Amino acid sequence: MYHTKNTGDVTVAMLRAFVSLGRTLNLSQTCLELGATRQTVRRHIRDLEQIKGEALFDLVERQYRLTPFGRSSIVEAKFLLLKLETWAGLSNLKRDSSSGLEKLQYTDSIGRVYRSEQHSVSKIGMNGLPIIRKTFVAWGNAEAQFESDAMEKIWPYALLFRKGPSGWVFVRVGRESAYARWFGWEWSTSAIGKLISDDNIADEYNEFSLGAYARIYDEGGVRLDHVFAYLEKDGGDPKPVTFQRLLLGGVFPDGTSGLIVLSALTEQIDIQSLDAADRPKLDRDLIMDNPPGLSE
Repeated sequence: MYHTKNTGDVTVAMLRAFVSLGRTLNLSQTCLELGATRQTVRRHIRDLEQIKGEALFDLVERQYRLTPFGRSSIVEAKFLLLKLETWAGLSNLKRDSSSGLEKLQYTDSIGRVYRSEQHSVSKIGMNGLPIIRKTFVAWGNAEAQFESDAMEKIWPYALLFRKGPSGWVFVRVGRESAYARWFGWEWSTSAIGKLISDDNIADEYNEFSLGAYARIYDEGGVRLDHVFAYLEKDGGDPKPVTFQRLLLGGVFPDGTSGLIVLSALTEQIDIQSLDAADRPKLDRDLIMDNPPGLSE
């Protein structure tokens, strides 16, 4: 029987223990990662369970397993831990929201810098890429209903996600989407039903993107970002790429929420912190500014 304590008692050490053990499901490995004793990790987990009022793990034949409540809690715990470590300067992710629009910069383990800048939604109407503008209009005409006829022309270029207990699950991948163009159609078809963290994008980039996905999903709103990243292509080393990303909250026919992600590979990028010399040149067949299938 767990008795809930004041939520102010939650510590970063508890979150780190939960996130690490939730990933490894191995107490010895978690102790090595955290530089902590088994007794300390167990205490952190036990204290967090008391605060939350439910068990986060089951121990079956000396093997740790996340409980359903643990699985539903770990995504939020990862996000909270990332925010706390970013705020404290302990993370390679930097966030600036002083202008009201979010700017993110992530430096990976070998020094590559990923950049993302949020732009006002009003720019879609003023000077947005045709594919972004037409997707936004279709979403409005569909009244955020995924199965509306108004969305039919958009689906070849978009991704659709449902949020499950363990993270974002691919529901739909458009054959002409940026995902399919970059990773290949055969790879893309195998993503259906998988978690986004299981795809061909590095875990670091999933963390880099997670906050924006979660907020738009929760709000059911719209967000426009310009992004510079490094993504693996054709099984080789990561290559630099730029794209505009439109996030749109919406509703499945059963009334549950989901998220449309329309990423448009483009050289039309406005990221103040990105030097002109670092902007990649994209192959013409990758660019999605105004694909023929969306012509008026």
